Amino acid sequence: MNTVRRWHNGPMRLLAPLWSRATYRGWVWIILGGALMMPFMMVGAIGHNFLNPDSGFDGIIEPSVFAAVLPLVAAASLLLPDREVERTAARRLLGAEFDSPADDSSWNSRWRTGLWFTLHAAVGGVVSGVTLAVVPFIPYVAYYGSRFAFTDIATAPGAFTGWFLEWGLLTAPLLLVALIALVAATSAGMKVLAPKLLGQGASDRLAASRAEAARLAARNRIARELHDSVGHALSVVVVQSEAASRLINADPAFAAQAMTAVGDTARGALAELDAVIGALREDRDDSRAPQRDLADLASLAAESGVAVDLQVTGDPETLGRLASREIYRIVQEALTNVLRHADEPRATVEVDVGEEAVAVNVTSPATRRPRPRPGGRGLIGMAERAAVLGGTAETDWTPGEWSVRATMPIETKGRE
Repeated sequence: MNTVRRWHNGPMRLLAPLWSRATYRGWVWIILGGALMMPFMMVGAIGHNFLNPDSGFDGIIEPSVFAAVLPLVAAASLLLPDREVERTAARRLLGAEFDSPADDSSWNSRWRTGLWFTLHAAVGGVVSGVTLAVVPFIPYVAYYGSRFAFTDIATAPGAFTGWFLEWGLLTAPLLLVALIALVAATSAGMKVLAPKLLGQGASDRLAASRAEAARLAARNRIARELHDSVGHALSVVVVQSEAASRLINADPAFAAQAMTAVGDTARGALAELDAVIGALREDRDDSRAPQRDLADLASLAAESGVAVDLQVTGDPETLGRLASREIYRIVQEALTNVLRHADEPRATVEVDVGEEAVAVNVTSPATRRPRPRPGGRGLIGMAERAAVLGGTAETDWTPGEWSVRATMPIETKGRE
């Protein structure tokens, strides 16, 4: 059984390029290369006709002209205005995977991309020419092959005679298979070569490695400084608070002074901790402006790009700053989802601050259940923010409406 399976899988793997989408996307890439080569061939044909006035239009398909214009293609490739176009074509049509160079204007990047452009034009010109010659020739071979097989015709008109036409019903499909195999092999070879010529070179990888090492060294230095600074501050807090607890009855003035020092030291350490953690966060914003909270909901509604009917009930001032910020972020993410997925950018936002809990409800029109985007973390993020506050967040869809509901217990203003 295994022998039969291996025998079956072997030919199937060999024939896979015939129906693979990658083969035909690569064929498009090859034809684009032929189109890039055509202006240079026309220039070469003009020169060829000037030297050989009787050659007519034959210069456009003359191999010597093709070889002669390759240096011109290579020279023009160094002046490419947008090298990212070639990279995009290689990624989309050949399926190549690579990172773009950090410095696209460097000589290293220019000559490698120029070599790729030259190869693209040269390979595309050759294989496109073969395609243009072989594709109309296949039905010709099949037609005369059928006549040789089913009639008494002795020969075919033109220069093509012999066994190849006589067996045309067999040779025509084989010729098509050979053409597709040539395209598949060319595409596969250029896909392997693409990262070496279009991707990052050794100098780019070395520079990226050095930058990463410097970044990690800086983060480690900051972490050590944070450890020393916060450790010192906590030591001061422990000493001062213990002294205050022992002398609170005997020397109230000293105890008050010690507790003042504790507060000042703790606030300073907290500010430094916030600044350093903000600097170390990979997803930090460029701005270090104060974070928004429920007081900024009106401006969020105005700036979100969604027509928002905002309804806030209760007293948001009863919420702690952490709760106020996280609820703001939940509403912000819900409006972002409305902008991406809703039938129209319109939503109703209800925030009810009760005595024991705060409830958030965001509804928007949706005739179909929204499909989550690959890699999207919006709904997960809302649930995580609600969980931080000891609450829950969930989504629901009913025909015509999509809703996000979150409920969190009331936190005191002192909780950060």
